[in-house]
Amino acid sequence: MKATILVAEDDRNLRRVLRAMLVREGYDVAEAPDGEAASAWLAERRADALITDIRMPKMDGLALFRHVRERHPDVPVIFITAYGTIGDAVEAIRSGAFDYISKPFDEAELLRVVGNAVRTSAVSVREGAGGEETGGWFGMVGCSPAWREIRKVIEKAAASPLSVMIMGETGTGKELVARAIHGISRRGKGPFIKINGAAIPPALWEAEVFGYEKGAFTGAVTSKPGRFELADEGTFFLDEIGDVPLSMQAKLLRVLQDRAFERVGGVKTLTADVRFICASNRDLRKETGKGRFREDLYYRVNGIPVHLPSLRARREDILPLADYFLARSCAEMGIAGRKLSRETAEILERYPWPGNIRELENAVGRAVALSEGEEITPPDLCIALADTEEEEATPEEMRFHESVRDHKRAIILRAIRKSGGSKTKAAEMLGLQPTYLSRLIRILKVEG
Repeated sequence: MKATILVAEDDRNLRRVLRAMLVREGYDVAEAPDGEAASAWLAERRADALITDIRMPKMDGLALFRHVRERHPDVPVIFITAYGTIGDAVEAIRSGAFDYISKPFDEAELLRVVGNAVRTSAVSVREGAGGEETGGWFGMVGCSPAWREIRKVIEKAAASPLSVMIMGETGTGKELVARAIHGISRRGKGPFIKINGAAIPPALWEAEVFGYEKGAFTGAVTSKPGRFELADEGTFFLDEIGDVPLSMQAKLLRVLQDRAFERVGGVKTLTADVRFICASNRDLRKETGKGRFREDLYYRVNGIPVHLPSLRARREDILPLADYFLARSCAEMGIAGRKLSRETAEILERYPWPGNIRELENAVGRAVALSEGEEITPPDLCIALADTEEEEATPEEMRFHESVRDHKRAIILRAIRKSGGSKTKAAEMLGLQPTYLSRLIRILKVEG
């Protein structure tokens, strides 16, 4: 499926130029003449990245950025800046914007930044819970002994200047933990700059992290600070550190040792006062043994290890989390409050949740969208829950599983009807990949 780029720009000719460049690269492009129109568009659809000018009528780019950060935190925001507004763009990046492009911009630079943003967006959607959540404690909810231990470690890590390594399966909330450590530390009022090691191509890694000087490579029409430099007096969060290219690991080690670096194409040594937090869903100790991760870098980043348990290891938190996601989904969709039926609660507690908190969040959100009564019932959930392997199922269990399959067929048919027969739109409504929906239709023999 093509990525969708929303362009918010009041200059009609510039919008056309941006559209032509992006369409030529294979993107779907939507246009908005100002921030208000872009905000209205995002209320109905999802963009994989937003490109916005800073100076616009009605709602300017900075106000639009604040709106997107609050309502659509997974959408990367890229600013188009004139020389006089570069300072505004840099401050916005320190507050969570993805990147900026200076006018007059080079097409190669535009496509590089947009490509990085789209890859980061895809990883953000695919990986575990993260972003700027509201409610709970820094967006986290729990009452289990395991959660109480995590919170203690977070508070201790926040009080220390050491690097932090957050480890856990996909979907366990590693970015939320990083934000909590930053938020309650002495750097809490400084910038929180994040980058995903899996989203940046190896050839662009050094320029993204350390910045570059004018003329350093094709498309470098101006000098630009990197993410590490922008994190000065704040926190630099490197997610999926295990995906950092080996060629860059030595440079990362140096900057962590003495906080000194050079921009690409530069000769001046720069320094930054940065707290370093990283995360991985891999066992980096084993990666060092296989030669895929530097052992000296491992010991440098593993100052304070934070191990996040899977959701199946903290089952007491499943229903509190489900209630939290239920209330939030109802509020976002403008739906009167729903509640979980007793049978639904039992299913949620029994299910193994291989995708952890993010899978639970998506399951509850889909159930709210598909529900037709005041209670969330098992049929509302079943489309989100994979069939588990059963050994020597009893006749009663066989009848149960056939009933679940019937409900899945009904939910898929309902979504296809609501989407006017479009399986692609139905997949989007159900929060599924179109290929997976096609597979379900084939396996379940959905007809109609």
